[in-house]
Order: sequence, then structure tokens, then C-alpha cells
Amino acid sequence: MDEKALHDEQRLMRMMRKTLTSIVRDTATRDGNPSPLTEATVLGIKDCLMVISSRETELAQLTGRTLDERPRFTDETPTSHSVKISSIPKKTH
Repeated sequence: MDEKALHDEQRLMRMMRKTLTSIVRDTATRDGNPSPLTEATVLGIKDCLMVISSRETELAQLTGRTLDERPRFTDETPTSHSVKISSIPKKTH
């Protein structure tokens, strides 16, 4: 598979995972009401998420990405910093 196809598939997996988790979140029970989803549907969603997760792992290995990516918090100390180009003095020849 070429790089573009791998990235397209990664994007597709991400979209499917986000959509499924949004459905679960939107249909979550509130105030003790019964779930609108049947047990079979819940199991089907879990199975789909497992397949998506497995494929995302395979794709990450194929593209050389690491699986230890984590969200960063705004108050977390950054591991790198950026420098504005305008702050670099111009050389005079």
C-alpha cells in the first residue's frame, strides 16, 4: 500500500471511531432511564471499536508512528519551544 492510501485509511478509522463513540455518548442513559440500545447493539459497537483499534495499531506500525501519543495539557511544561523568525537578527554582510 502506498503512503496516501495508508493515511486515508488512518483517517477513515479515526472518523469511524469518533462517530461510534459519539453515538454511544449521545445515547448514554441519564437519570436512571433504560438504554435505547439493545445488548446486541452494544456488543456490536464494542466489537467494531476493537476491530478499529486493531487496524489503527497495524497502520501505525506500517507508517512508523508510535502508539504512545497522548494529549497535552495547556499547563504542562513543553518539551520544545518555538522561536519567532522575526526575533532572529539579520546578518550584515
